Amino acid sequence: MQILERDHYECQDCRKRLRDAVAAGDILRGEEKKIRRAEEVHHIVELKEHPELGLEEDNLISLCVPCHNLRHGRAPRRFKRKKKLVSKELW
Repeated sequence: MQILERDHYECQDCRKRLRDAVAAGDILRGEEKKIRRAEEVHHIVELKEHPELGLEEDNLISLCVPCHNLRHGRAPRRFKRKKKLVSKELW
């Protein structure tokens, strides 16, 4: 919670993407223009490689779910929720 509060619940990758686009003079469109709400905390240096850095604030950043999935190389389509049926037909 401290890391999320430190970063004002803003995704740091989204923020960096906007900063880089402004510096380069690029125009972003649609969802790329937004800074999404951060819901997860990411270890910059992998926890498996350096467990002693697990709780170091310098090694933690706030990310939104899509950016966190991209950082770990997860396929975004795989995580879409399936629609549930409103009710089962009983007749």
